[in-house]
Amino acid sequence: MVYIGLGRRFVAWLVDVLVTGLAWMAFAETESGDGTFTIRWEGMDAVWPVLITLAYFVVLERVFGATIGKLVVGIRVRLLDGSRIAWGPALVRNIARVVDALPYAIPYLVGAIALNRSDTKQRLGDRWAKTVVVLVGTDRTATGGGAQPALTADHGPFAMPSPPPGTAPVDDRARGGLPPPPPSP
Repeated sequence: MVYIGLGRRFVAWLVDVLVTGLAWMAFAETESGDGTFTIRWEGMDAVWPVLITLAYFVVLERVFGATIGKLVVGIRVRLLDGSRIAWGPALVRNIARVVDALPYAIPYLVGAIALNRSDTKQRLGDRWAKTVVVLVGTDRTATGGGAQPALTADHGPFAMPSPPPGTAPVDDRARGGLPPPPPSP
């Protein structure tokens, strides 16, 4: 499995913020006048954005293995053994975002530090849920259940596992992954 570091996960998070932000707007109160525009959530309407966001991440990661943002950048959430994520781990890793997102003035600083200190690129929520974020096509389901050598972002952002000895290399495009990077100068 190719474990995904901060770069792709950040881009996926930005896409997910845009998607959930659009869903939040249905519960927002807006005002405009005197050259200002105000958006706010009050009372029970303030609870809906939290519930929408939690449901978005939990349901999509359980059902599809990825949110819309993760699908856009070609990554997915898996259990440590490469199998599909279940409801429990999906809920745990997403409730843990409250801790990973600390301090809120610099979102996800705690999660980024945990991710960069982990050989398997896990934020705290991933560790507690026993999940990893991997490149599409490098998990157990993509390889028919067999184990693959683990690589991390330390081998480059588009690092791909080597094929087992005695086998022909797999064409990344046929497998649904990204093409290998150009040779370094």
